[in-house]
Amino acid sequence: MRRVFASIVLILVLLSAVYADSYSLDAYISSVSGGVKGFGLGLFPLGTTFGFEKHFHLIPGEKRAEFQIELSFAFNNASLSPYYDYNTGRPLWILSAEERESGEYHFFGDDEWNDSGRTRSYFNPRSSVDIFLDQGFWTNPLNPGGSLLNIRVGYNARYAMGREEVAYSLLDHGGLSVPVFVTPSGEPIEPFDGPLPAYPWLNGSRNVFTDYLYLSLSLNMDRDTPTDAEPEEGLGIDLRFEAGPRWLFNSIMPEGVQSDYIMASIYVEEKMEIFSIEQDNGWNWMNLYIGHSNTLRYTSGSVVPENKLPEDRLRGFFQDRIWLHFTGPQFMAGDCYTHIELNLYNNLMFGSVANEIDSRTKAVELQSSFAARLQLRLFGFIRFEYQVGYDFIRGIWPERPEWWQNSALQFYVSI
Repeated sequence: MRRVFASIVLILVLLSAVYADSYSLDAYISSVSGGVKGFGLGLFPLGTTFGFEKHFHLIPGEKRAEFQIELSFAFNNASLSPYYDYNTGRPLWILSAEERESGEYHFFGDDEWNDSGRTRSYFNPRSSVDIFLDQGFWTNPLNPGGSLLNIRVGYNARYAMGREEVAYSLLDHGGLSVPVFVTPSGEPIEPFDGPLPAYPWLNGSRNVFTDYLYLSLSLNMDRDTPTDAEPEEGLGIDLRFEAGPRWLFNSIMPEGVQSDYIMASIYVEEKMEIFSIEQDNGWNWMNLYIGHSNTLRYTSGSVVPENKLPEDRLRGFFQDRIWLHFTGPQFMAGDCYTHIELNLYNNLMFGSVANEIDSRTKAVELQSSFAARLQLRLFGFIRFEYQVGYDFIRGIWPERPEWWQNSALQFYVSI
């Protein structure tokens, strides 16, 4: 009870910052697409985020602090993972052929599931709120207007639902005769008629509320870039701690405990300008910089919520990334330009498996891939992006290296 009270006091302290004398209200649509199988007649955005922030002097002699509330919501489909036994959390890839055929373990996507005609996709509307207070100290040597060290404390809450696909509202159920979670009469379908320890967000009514507190420390020794057209250079270090224990409102839903985890991570990034050529009016003509980063993260706890699951559910994660970033000329307007980025990723996952009941499985996994991205920005509200990549080390998955590609046309508005 003391911890709950302390959490409420912390939230009230953060909210008390709204007495500040200056503020700005920011709202933008991050993307607009055709929706989920016709949801919103192709006009409703899949993701929208509203931000509210204030800057004020919290500590005399230091830079102004920032108080921010960010609200977001999204309407997407999600998929049931076929790789983890929903009763024990045991991963499919650790089992022998005899164990898979023994009937002791059950997975979404096994033969019985497929033979029933059920889909592994479902409708997943969700919303979240992020509240934080950020205070900067000292001066960034490469950006006199910025802080050398930033300390941020915040609170994040998320509400999500698992529902049948929107297509099931059609008379023919979108061509699928059997829903995922309930029968046409509303009775739960097995295994959703009981607890699912490895998938707590699919228990009961599949209404999920989770929240966590976080603390981050950021060291900033990088150059200020007013727009993304300028070359970047400098060093940045981010240290972050998160805690989403069960006592922090994570067991208030009738479905039981939906979060009980802690996470620590450190991110280090270095960037160096190779060359930069400007036009006569000061716009960019072309520039190139090289970047390198390392990420180390570990997630612990008995119940890791869906949005905080580590890669392949292995609790430890280390990434080494190196990239080249080329920016072409600005034209017509300052926010009209294109850039090309080449990335090489090496990911190492290790440790026990999150949400496995007995934590018996331990593994080490290596994944390596190359990715290239081309992005064209026009007038601050249109982005065309094309990506292509090659996954040449697939880790624990028994699959061959493969090429992949995707493209997107995004519209966004900033007010």
